[in-house]
Amino acid sequence: MADGSKSIARGAAEDADAVPSGSPHAPGRVGKREESRRRVERVALSMFARHGFDAVTVEDVCAEARIAPATFYRYFGSKEGVIFGYEEGFLVAAAEIGASVDPRLPTVEQVSGVVRSCARFFEQQSDMLALRDDIVLVNEALLQRTFAVQRRFESRLAEALAGRRQEAEPSIGTLLDAAVCLAVLRLGVRAWRRGRDSSLHDHALVTYESLRSRLR
Repeated sequence: MADGSKSIARGAAEDADAVPSGSPHAPGRVGKREESRRRVERVALSMFARHGFDAVTVEDVCAEARIAPATFYRYFGSKEGVIFGYEEGFLVAAAEIGASVDPRLPTVEQVSGVVRSCARFFEQQSDMLALRDDIVLVNEALLQRTFAVQRRFESRLAEALAGRRQEAEPSIGTLLDAAVCLAVLRLGVRAWRRGRDSSLHDHALVTYESLRSRLR
């Protein structure tokens, strides 16, 4: 999360290549394809980090990874797809976290629960996100797209919360709750990365409690 899942095109292409489910070899082929995709992803991210995202072409990555350009586009859809392949999975997680809230609880407890769940999720993804942060933070276009992903995460979270609260569309209060969660997480991530002396979960809760105390 730059103080910031797979592309539709890539997913469709991989679905087209998939072995029929009745084939005994399907799991092995799928596993090998995912292993290969991750290898190429690591190669690409390493090159972007060393040389800069804009300076590295798809052809450069393909040469280094020893794959054909068609394979690259099947895996990622575009060069940007290497960086933002996580988006779909993040939006699914936002919906699941919002849908898990118990609307009978006081709002402050609902928000606290969302902060906890989001913090755990982001902490599980921390290695994957760290690979991208150094690349994104020095590239204005990538940084702006990262912010857009975060806004979509917030929007998806608000929509799921609204559903649990039986709102036809997110109310001002629900939109505010989702925005608070993302603001708390951003500050929690900053503190966590500076020290790593405790979990992101703990830093996020400290940040949330600090916010609550200021509003009392």
